[in-house]
Amino acid sequence: MNKDIKNIAIAALDIGTSQIKLGVYCPFLSGRITIIGSIPNEIISGKTGEALSDYKYIREKSFQLFKKLGSFLKENNIKTLYLGICSHVSSLLEWNKKSGIPSEELFPIWLDSSCNESLKEFMDLMGNGKSKKIIGSFLPSGTNWLLTKLLSKNSLKINDEIIFLQVGDAIFFELSGTYYSHYSSQVSMVHQHKKDYSKELLTQLNLHESQFPSLGFKDFSILNKKTELFDFPDDSFVFPAMADFYASFYGLRLLDNEGFILANTSEVTGVFTNDKPELLENFVNLSFRKGYINYGSTNTGGNIINWFLTHILNKENTPGVLDELTRLAATIEPDNTPLFLPYLQGERAPFWNSKLTASFHGLHQGHSSVHLFRSILESIAFARRQCFEELKNNKLNLFKIAGGSSQNALWNLIRSSVINKPLLVSEEKELSITGVIDHITETISLEAPTFTFIPVEPDYELVNIYEKKYRDFLRIQKLCT
Repeated sequence: MNKDIKNIAIAALDIGTSQIKLGVYCPFLSGRITIIGSIPNEIISGKTGEALSDYKYIREKSFQLFKKLGSFLKENNIKTLYLGICSHVSSLLEWNKKSGIPSEELFPIWLDSSCNESLKEFMDLMGNGKSKKIIGSFLPSGTNWLLTKLLSKNSLKINDEIIFLQVGDAIFFELSGTYYSHYSSQVSMVHQHKKDYSKELLTQLNLHESQFPSLGFKDFSILNKKTELFDFPDDSFVFPAMADFYASFYGLRLLDNEGFILANTSEVTGVFTNDKPELLENFVNLSFRKGYINYGSTNTGGNIINWFLTHILNKENTPGVLDELTRLAATIEPDNTPLFLPYLQGERAPFWNSKLTASFHGLHQGHSSVHLFRSILESIAFARRQCFEELKNNKLNLFKIAGGSSQNALWNLIRSSVINKPLLVSEEKELSITGVIDHITETISLEAPTFTFIPVEPDYELVNIYEKKYRDFLRIQKLCT
């Protein structure tokens, strides 16, 4: 560390669907990130598929966290602050540029399905490989995309005073007085490698670039007078908001030919390469740092465990229940578990098929709930191996994992043995906050926060067993689809 880091802080606000969190890194105080606070977010659900957030609520809670940050900075005599933001990326926040406030406080978010009627138009526009030409990548259909939400409003006459923001862009405007965004926050509207808005999409929507925030990557802005509300130092700067998934990729600290799994309720699987990979029809491809990522979101992950506990075992999903099931499952020979197809809600990557269904195979009366539990762990690992194989990277040397279910040691051993690659488990739980801070430290040439990856090696006895079971998994999957 050089002397220039004295009295500098780098902070990150993460506006998630369930929580709004703020973390800060002061390299001269500690090599670790301090979480300033976490406040529950709110989702307002409607009867016809609406899923809405309240901007007034998010603003108020974010500002509360900023005030706590201001107190922390003052206590520690911080003279310079760099602040980053990340958020979920499927907001449709109509913002009035003239008044500087949203047209309506409530706005749809990623869970919203009230724009289902636009999916056909989305596919007509982006399907059958056309998205590769328009945005440089495969893009699956879904109501999550800003593009889908805008298509559903395309028949309306949109006032030129309106600008469409992600929620992170709106907080950035509150802090800076300018309309800027990171390209990842506009993922369905921009070319993934040129990092510009797609002219073809703007034409289709009868919109123009002035109705979206300008795109910045390493730019930052001086905070406006709202700094006084939070007691931030005079030298305070804010970076355009990144997508939370993109920030998580930063937090994984990926190197060439490393795979990754973001293991939460559902999982994200991908590979980072320095050289541009093949553009695939079933995975999103985007520019990342000086390389590229091919990745896909899935419908299978911790949600399957939650279903099994609550609907099959009629138990509450608690750490104690999971720990006991895991302890017992570790004593079972994998030769004795049935095979499970984990497609309770169909599957996204690599199939993008909502009609796939779940089923156990080879089930007999000697199987207990513990056998079924271990079978579920194995099946999700098989599904992730299939994703990695579909990603067509023969140079994959290891994979990294982070997220809630990455804390299960048995599951990590199963994953590593099924894929037959070393696994590095991230010690850092707040991956989005870490990623935003990593991005800023890289931009301003400071040393990044410290955390470790815990290695897990394949068990080679399990490797041989799981090689056969994986082939059976693929065979049964083919018969059932």
